[in-house]
Amino acid sequence: MTEMSRGAGSPDGDRPLRRDAALNREKILHAAREIFGERGLKVTLDDVARHAGVGVGTVYRRFPTKEALVRALFEHDLRMRQETAEKALAHPDPWQGLVDFLVLMAGDLAENRGLHEVIMMGTHSSASIERARGGMRPFLAELIERAQESGDLRPEVTPSDFPVIVHMLAGSSRFTQGMRPDIWRRYLEILLNGLRQRPDNPPLTTPSLSDEVVEQVMGFSRPEGKAQ
Repeated sequence: MTEMSRGAGSPDGDRPLRRDAALNREKILHAAREIFGERGLKVTLDDVARHAGVGVGTVYRRFPTKEALVRALFEHDLRMRQETAEKALAHPDPWQGLVDFLVLMAGDLAENRGLHEVIMMGTHSSASIERARGGMRPFLAELIERAQESGDLRPEVTPSDFPVIVHMLAGSSRFTQGMRPDIWRRYLEILLNGLRQRPDNPPLTTPSLSDEVVEQVMGFSRPEGKAQ
């Protein structure tokens, strides 16, 4: 019996192909997560194919454009960041909840260049990614408000300060060019000491960025149907 007749005679003849296709898709996503994390979104689908050890055609069959691959990877990551913010809001200690959120966000952006570009720069965005990015802001505002009401966070601090802070922390890791990728933790400790309210704190004399400037710098767009 030939291979063709075996496949034709069995209702399950195409299942190994579907299984192979699913495995290839997972291999591509895993490779893309690694290479986007290391090098950012400048890499091409050809680069992803080489990193995954599959043919370029295999990648294009699963993800016809780089934007499709970026969406598959980072929409999920952004939803996870929202879950992180929700857990931080549920922490009984407002200051610790804010610190936990900052630690996780700074670590994610320091260690994953692709995620940093998606969140901070709006690179390869889409309507669903924009909704997820914008959905983070109410959580952040509430985290800040809780910590200020508890007397732990300086009253001058605004939500627009935090994108700058996490961008600075991620930049500190890039500065070491791989020699000290964890250095962001040191600068987070320094920043937390400055953020915490103390009776002897001198007032901040330089105003924070406006929300409009932050939106412009981060490349926020407002797709049709997105709440203003």
